[in-house]
Amino acid sequence: MHKIIITVAILVLLIPLVSSSFADTVQVTILTGAANSQVSRTFSPPSSNALVGDTVQFGNGDTVAHSVTSGTPGNPDGRFDSGTIQPGQYFSYTVTAADVGVVQFYDKTYPWMTGTLNVQASQTGYKKVNNVGADAGDGKTTFNVQYASSKDIVSSVINPKDKSVTFTLVGNVTTGSNLVLDLPTGLVNAPFLGVWIDNVQTKNFTIESLSGINVVTIPISPLTEQVSVVGSSVVPEFGPIAGLILVVSIIATIMVARFRLDHKLV
Repeated sequence: MHKIIITVAILVLLIPLVSSSFADTVQVTILTGAANSQVSRTFSPPSSNALVGDTVQFGNGDTVAHSVTSGTPGNPDGRFDSGTIQPGQYFSYTVTAADVGVVQFYDKTYPWMTGTLNVQASQTGYKKVNNVGADAGDGKTTFNVQYASSKDIVSSVINPKDKSVTFTLVGNVTTGSNLVLDLPTGLVNAPFLGVWIDNVQTKNFTIESLSGINVVTIPISPLTEQVSVVGSSVVPEFGPIAGLILVVSIIATIMVARFRLDHKLV
């Protein structure tokens, strides 16, 4: 019985680690108990948004094997077919321009499990800053951030202690404008504690929360050089490998404690 509990604990803990190990990901989890048709559990979330170039990760958080196939039950469309996904494992699919629109998917073994992926092309007028978060943790959890601005973002810095991300801007402009940042919740999450422009705090910004994205609009001037956003959390200070070591250590501690307790009771 104790072995079963420990195994399930490992699987539950591993899913978030697996999900965060790649950049630009849309995370979809197969919930525990989803194989039971009497339980209203399927993919979580059942509907997700993605941009062309994003990677969608389907993680199996259940205790039995599952699969993910594009299309509708009995009518696969040939975009992707995961094959068997064992508990604690995942399947990845990179979205292409051919996927723009609504992509449906289901589980062949448990056809009541269905979901959708709403795919959009990169936003018109938006630019992208790559590998944000590469300077934090083990450098393997990074994001490409879309933004709109008359200036260009040339660098980004993560400060795990302050839970902040700072963007450096360059460009010659003659009038004030807005910097619109599409910040993935995995990079920096709301509630936001504040925004700083060139080390001066401002309350002049707006936030719109979308699926997995916080859109932050910040007025800037021709002299603006740096913009910092402070959230409730930032990209993990410790990456997935360090997290996996932590999980193994916790499980090992539980097993040793249980072993000692059993021997005391004998």
